[in-house]
This record gives sequence, C-alpha cells and structure tokens, in this order.
Amino acid sequence: MNEKGQTTSKLLTANVKAGGCAAKMSAAELFQILSDLPDWQCPELLTGMAGFEDAAVYKLNGDLAVVQTIDFFPPLVDDPFLFGQIAATNALSDVYAMGGRPILALSVLCFPTCDFPIEVVRDIVRGGAHQVKAAGAVLAGGHSIQSPEPIYGLSVMGLIHPDKILTNGGAHDGDAIVLCKAIGTGVALLGLKAELLEGEDKQALWQSLTRLNDTALAAALAYEISAATDVTGFGLIGHLHEMAQASGLQARLWAQQVPLLPQALALANQGFVPAGAYGNRNSFEKYSYINEVDLALTDLFFDPQTSGGLLLALPAGSAAALVQDLKALGLSAAQIGRFEKGTAGMVEVENK
Repeated sequence: MNEKGQTTSKLLTANVKAGGCAAKMSAAELFQILSDLPDWQCPELLTGMAGFEDAAVYKLNGDLAVVQTIDFFPPLVDDPFLFGQIAATNALSDVYAMGGRPILALSVLCFPTCDFPIEVVRDIVRGGAHQVKAAGAVLAGGHSIQSPEPIYGLSVMGLIHPDKILTNGGAHDGDAIVLCKAIGTGVALLGLKAELLEGEDKQALWQSLTRLNDTALAAALAYEISAATDVTGFGLIGHLHEMAQASGLQARLWAQQVPLLPQALALANQGFVPAGAYGNRNSFEKYSYINEVDLALTDLFFDPQTSGGLLLALPAGSAAALVQDLKALGLSAAQIGRFEKGTAGMVEVENK
C-alpha cells in the first residue's frame, strides 16, 4: 500500500517483462497509413484525419457538435491509482485542445489478471474516474480484455459550438506561440525510474502529469485564439511542425524561453533520454533547423510528452496578458516563439 492507502504493484516491471517490438512507427509512416484510408466525404465531419487534429468533431446542428477522441497506453508509474489519473488526464486533454468540454468517458482496459490482484484494476479505474469527475464529465462504462501487459485509457466525448472549434491550422503570420505547461515528462520519468528524482521535483512531475487543461483553456478562451493543440507523443517540435504545416507557415521557437520540468535538463545531459525522443528526432528533424542550441535541450524538444500542456497561437499583442493569466493559475506558461511566413511546416529553433 502507498501513503494514500492505495494498492501499489510493479506495473512497470510487468510492462518490461511483456516484451514487444523495440521499433517505433514513425510519424511519417502513421500519416501515410491514415492518408491511404477512404475519404468519407461527410459534410457533418468538421475535423477528422486531415490536418493532424487532436480529435474528431461531428456537427449535430447549427449550434452543437460532438468532439470524440480515444487514448491509452501502458503504465508509466508503479502506483496504479496514479497511472489511472495520468492516462485519463492525457485522454481528456484532446477535447480541451479542440476547445471543447468533456461530458462522457468510457474506460479502455487491457490487463493480465493472472499476474495482479483485482485491487490493482480497481485502483487504475478509480484513478481514471477521479480525473473524469474533476473534469465535470461522467464515466459511463467501458471495455476490458485479457492481455500480457496492463494498458489503460479513455474514449472521451465532448461538446462544442461548431463555430468555436480550435484547430491546428488557424495560425496567422505574426501570431505568438504560448505553451501552458513545462516539458520534459519523458526524460523526468526515466530519471524517476533511476531514483534520481525526489521530493519537490517528483511532486512537480506528478502535478504536471495529472493537471487537467481545463483551466488553461478557460483562460485562453478570453483571448482571440487562432490555433491550438496539446503537446503529447510527437514532442514540442513535432506538434509545432503539425501546427505550422496545417497553417501554411513556419514556426520560430525560442529555445531559452521554453519552460522545463525541474531536473529535466540535467537528466537529459546525463543521457536519460527515452527512445521515443530519438524516434521523434528521426521523424521531425528534417522539418527543423536548429541554430547553436545544446543537444540536451533539443532532446527535450523532441521528448515525447504525456499529458502535456496546450500549445496556443494568438495575436502577439495579447500573449503577455495570457501568460500572466496562466501563471496566476499556477501554470508554467510562457511565450516560446511565433509563427511567420516561410517554408510551411518548418520549425526554426534559435538560442534566444
């Protein structure tokens, strides 16, 4: 049991024992697979597989559309309740990234029941339910199967007005880029496994991984947001590339302005860089130009994030006020660059 009276178990150990393929599908390969699927030509589908969007949006009438997403993954931590919280927070984030409000969630659970007591399943789902309730949504059921390793996540439905959708592709020339959470979760989680992250630094990681993006979205919607996404598996540069490509612009990233989790840079300097960061570098390095920025810092820009912050484009004159509002909410927010005319999809990283 942990300090909260919750069941703990070596979920990460089970994940390692399950084995599996060491290779990772590249972003380019995934995009090719998606592009080969049929074009549904559905006028009610406002966002789908085109434009690298975070969720699908389906129009019901002139005033209402539904936002639909799904996300799940193996354990990042050994505490099952915390794992459930992280996975749920990550899944809910896609609805916020579209500007929507989550209303309904279903659990997706794969679990080796022969390897763990039932209390572990209960705590994983309980952690997810905790976050769904915090989001003001309802957990209404789900689906589970036997599997060699634990996997958990949510399918989430949200609501939005059809005219108020936030997409990847709406950024304008000169828009500021605002990031609402510090990055470095992949590197920090590796440091945690090596027992190099303790005390306040560990708590900062837990807080980042379990903090919903609802308050960040609410603050942002007081401004004229041009485009939005959340920073997740493709890393900061990968998601900036998606926004720039969809907007027909290039992004300029100011390396020294990007907020980092405590100890993330020190850990990256020691080589605690996850395999996913190298995969992201292989996929997105050709879309980036990095000018005199330390390797460890660029590793963090390619680091795959879990439950990352919103990435927003808005008029430059409003950026400072938005950042101030976000910081007042306790978020590690910052203006980290701008969108500008240039090669569509290119991310130029400068040591500023």
